[in-house]
Amino acid sequence: MRLINRYICKELASHSLLGLAVFTFVFFVPQLVRLMDLVVRHWSNAGEVLLLVACTLPGVLSFSLPIAVLVGALIGLGRLGADSEIIALNSLGVGRRHLLVPVGVFALAATLLTLGNTVWLVPRALAEMNRLESRLLSSQTSLDIEPRVFQEEFRHLILYVEDSSASGRRWRGVFLARSTQDGESSVTLSQNAVLVPRRGADTLQIHLENGATHTYDPGDPKRYTVATFASSDLALSLAGAARRAASERTPTQESIGQLLATRGEGWREARVELQRRFAFPVACLVFALLAVGVGARPRQAGRALGFVLTLVLLAGYYLVFVIGVGKARQGVLPPWLGVWLADIVCFGAGAALMVGIDSVGGGSLGEWISEWAASLWRRKPAAAVAAEPAPAQAVTAKSSRPIARFPLLLDLYVVRSFAFYFLVTLAGFLLLFEVFTFFELLNDIARHHIGFAVVANYFRYLAPLLLYQLTPLAALIATLATLAVMNKYNEVTAFKASGISLYRVSVPLLVAGLLLAGSLFAMDASFLPYANQKQDALRNQIKGRPAQTYFQPRLRWIFGQGSKIYNYELYDADQHLFAGLNVFELDPKTFELHRRVFASRAHWEPILHSWVLEEGWVRDFDDQRVVSYRPFTVSTFPEIDEPPSYFRREVLQSYQMNWQQLGQYIAQLRHAGFDVARLSVEWHRKFAFPLLAAIIILIGIPFPFMVGTRGAVGGLAAGVGIGIVYWATSALFAAMGAVGQLPPAVAGWAPDAIFLFAGLYLFLKMPT
Repeated sequence: MRLINRYICKELASHSLLGLAVFTFVFFVPQLVRLMDLVVRHWSNAGEVLLLVACTLPGVLSFSLPIAVLVGALIGLGRLGADSEIIALNSLGVGRRHLLVPVGVFALAATLLTLGNTVWLVPRALAEMNRLESRLLSSQTSLDIEPRVFQEEFRHLILYVEDSSASGRRWRGVFLARSTQDGESSVTLSQNAVLVPRRGADTLQIHLENGATHTYDPGDPKRYTVATFASSDLALSLAGAARRAASERTPTQESIGQLLATRGEGWREARVELQRRFAFPVACLVFALLAVGVGARPRQAGRALGFVLTLVLLAGYYLVFVIGVGKARQGVLPPWLGVWLADIVCFGAGAALMVGIDSVGGGSLGEWISEWAASLWRRKPAAAVAAEPAPAQAVTAKSSRPIARFPLLLDLYVVRSFAFYFLVTLAGFLLLFEVFTFFELLNDIARHHIGFAVVANYFRYLAPLLLYQLTPLAALIATLATLAVMNKYNEVTAFKASGISLYRVSVPLLVAGLLLAGSLFAMDASFLPYANQKQDALRNQIKGRPAQTYFQPRLRWIFGQGSKIYNYELYDADQHLFAGLNVFELDPKTFELHRRVFASRAHWEPILHSWVLEEGWVRDFDDQRVVSYRPFTVSTFPEIDEPPSYFRREVLQSYQMNWQQLGQYIAQLRHAGFDVARLSVEWHRKFAFPLLAAIIILIGIPFPFMVGTRGAVGGLAAGVGIGIVYWATSALFAAMGAVGQLPPAVAGWAPDAIFLFAGLYLFLKMPT
């Protein structure tokens, strides 16, 4: 009996390690992009950057460890059932209930490991991550100022940079607008600026060159001073809303004792976090019970269906978990019940499945589950598939021409299997990603009192982006699983015996890949940019960050035509009316202010095709000196000619534009002499990334035949390796292109080219 238990535990461990690698990688993909960007930009601090990213692993493992137990139990027991080893154990007098012993011991070990992770390691890792982020901020190694975007992360200050070097350390054309508590405002303009490394303080040290500071008192328009400088040092506080939120101590960083001692407003959130730290480890035991109830029944589908059942069960568990946590946060349920609700439901389902498990039928509920699983997996023998075409399509030794026709029943058979794996994998990964993101934002949702509607809308608009990013990975796994299962059950041999080569079997998969690539490109060219705008704005609201300039109701800033900067307190788009309008006219060569116009009110006059400014003044400057000052009651200025529609225009990021909009934006910036390396890389990636869906299928086709009879699990292991290599390579090339180390076209297309040639080589080397 001891030997049998060891054998079962070994079977579970091998598949659990694979599941742990798969799901940890899936959750860690966004961090890979961040890692490569930070490593390329800040190589001198690579150790700290790597440690910073490594600190995110414990949080990921809190999710992936329980999932690994479910994967190992379902796939491992599914393999035992498919190979009739469970029936052999029954014939020896070892009932299916005995499987609870080795599975329970394995799950208990995983529970203790997860408990140590959630109770001890995760809080310390999060605290260390915040400490490292603060250190990188103080040394300016993580500051990423986007050129031609008004930065509002600083307290009482707006920062605008016309252009920056590849390293981000040198700026050209700096505009700083500062307001004080007594109402006085100042504007500093500088031709150049350099970031000076400085540690030990939560400030950003900037060395300004060749500039001037304009100070103005709104209560007395006649009071206006200009102070010029050849060089000046400025320390900017990083304690804006976003930086403060990042440095605040949240319940996830607190120890068990601190959570128990929490009283007052944060009591409920502390209790939810406390219960969650114990509910996730216990989920390992609950998943083990559920897996034995489902996986101990013999099925012919084996390990491949076990992976599908894993995604289905995880979807149900985390859906109940999110609902329960939401009700607990709202006060509808006690914290303990809301957090433990998913464990209770899954335990009840597992206990019900165990009823009658040793009987011939397996019990009513167990029998229904088994029939449902089998109905998803009814497969026709390969010989039948090859023989089903009409006589005109029959394969004979004399003529192979009918095989070239498309589509045959063979193609529909392959596509059906691929579509099943693809849709289930994509839906499972989509749900898991959204759940993982939900727990990342849980503290921000509570701290900023975000309503359910805002959170629901955020995840609704986040789904298209996740579908776009996860489609290639789901396509790879679907390809590997489809061909690996066909190879395991000798269906590929049947195809070869019918005169059908592996190249012909691969045709429907390659066509499916091209269709997916076209769908991804169409998605990115149509509604995905709009969804990204919405989810980005909602995420800023959840995080407590300032909204983008064009969403904020006060203190709006926008760059006009002809080197003008507009600032206004209010703009009524329906009435075409400004309140508190400031216009800064700059010299594009020296970035000096040569005219400033202020108006208490301004309205658009269609007849004059101009703005009519009221109750204001205008100052002209020459060589940083005021040469004229003129107040006015009503006036117009020919140079202020932007129409009302211009001020409703949104300034978007690269992922918030389609390829046409981004191309036009890049052309405008390039014509103005700005560095567009990062944006150019993103433009090329808008074409290169969709093609990945077809390329990754091409490179994935040969691997199932390399792993032999190890089936879908061997193919899945190969898929994990392919995914890690591709996403790491893609992130590295994109980061190198963004800082000018590679041409944008090379940075955008090189990963696709590398994997395309590798895929063609492996594809042509297949033993057909």
